[in-house]
Amino acid sequence: MVAISLGLVFLFILVSGGLRSIEVGCQNTQKIYVRNVWLCAVFSYAVALAGFLIFLAVSRVVAPSAWPTLDDVRNMPWWAPFGGLIGGVAVVGMITVAKYVGVATFNAVVIVSEMLVALVMDDLGLMGFATRELTAPRVVGAVLITVAVYLMASDSAKQETTPLITAPVEGIVR
Repeated sequence: MVAISLGLVFLFILVSGGLRSIEVGCQNTQKIYVRNVWLCAVFSYAVALAGFLIFLAVSRVVAPSAWPTLDDVRNMPWWAPFGGLIGGVAVVGMITVAKYVGVATFNAVVIVSEMLVALVMDDLGLMGFATRELTAPRVVGAVLITVAVYLMASDSAKQETTPLITAPVEGIVR
């Protein structure tokens, strides 16, 4: 039973990771048409907020769970609510630079940076996570992934880019 649960957890992670690549495509396409990085970010978060409000409403009906008390919110670390804003940095990155390096290289570099910060967080047991010692196999894995990203990035720089989607120009109908 534990193996099935762990398998479902990894399946969820794989699906979530795949959706990140689709998110990069959505952000890139939105930037082509909206032409303003900050407005793109606002649109993205407005759609996300609307979607999560719908999920919250459905979950209240399907599987009600306890709401936090005022004391719960008061006792929360001051930095805890900033996760969405910090995630917004990734969204702005997607909007501004992914088109120059491609989805694969962009995500690969993001993964390396996430992994390196996560290794430090695990080793120190930061932000409510259990301590997971920085061991030789974890360091070797990080080095191998970093080398793979370097290979992808160096190959990406050699390839010419031609976007398939272009923003409509005034007076020209597609």
